[in-house]
Amino acid sequence: MSSTPTPQDVTTDRGPRVSTVVWGLVVTALGVVVLATAAGARIDLGLAAIVLLAGAGVALLIGSLAAAGRRGRSRD
Repeated sequence: MSSTPTPQDVTTDRGPRVSTVVWGLVVTALGVVVLATAAGARIDLGLAAIVLLAGAGVALLIGSLAAAGRRGRSRD
């Protein structure tokens, strides 16, 4: 029996996943907040957490919608 590759077996380099980029930005933002706090800046941590999580959620939604749109167009 020979195995012939199907189109699903072919891997293409699509770049980093949206979730990876968003979580990388969240970790970077947390690092900036820690550095700013250590430097003496006064930051409302509750508000900063709300803004950070809301921004990450919006970015994940937009990224997933954009990826779904690209996948939909590539099938046509």
